[in-house]
Amino acid sequence: MLFIGLCCSGNSDATSKPYDADAQVIMKDGVPCFFATMANVETPKYGQSIMVSISRGQTVWHIYEAHGTEQIPSSSDRCVKYGTAWHTGVTVKEPMPLLDGVPYFADIGSNARYRVTFCLSRTAQGEQVPTKWAEGGYKCTDKPLNDADKPSIWQRMFGK
Repeated sequence: MLFIGLCCSGNSDATSKPYDADAQVIMKDGVPCFFATMANVETPKYGQSIMVSISRGQTVWHIYEAHGTEQIPSSSDRCVKYGTAWHTGVTVKEPMPLLDGVPYFADIGSNARYRVTFCLSRTAQGEQVPTKWAEGGYKCTDKPLNDADKPSIWQRMFGK
């Protein structure tokens, strides 16, 4: 009976996250751009990395900065675009093309680790936007990840 009670419990709050805080992804110049908003934006004493992976699979891009000379990207103005390199770091894994409808996650790390889960979808106008994962990260939804990515009433009514 104890086993049945444990396996069927709907309380997922008891499990810990594999990261310390949430990160964000926005589109900048048509490319996903990653950052972690946090109170402390000091330059880390040790290296940091940004890694993008498929939710249940391989890493599709990974950059690493070993010296702690760069601040963690902590705002939309300082975000790191997918596929770019840090001038003080190395590219561990060259970027693979990001596909629409594939659940991804991006980890930004130093002493703490920040994560954002996302998919990419297309608007009616063909623009790529970050969207939310469906439950568990097995598939994607068409719901915009960020409020700023939601089409305006004008766009929904007239397609422009």
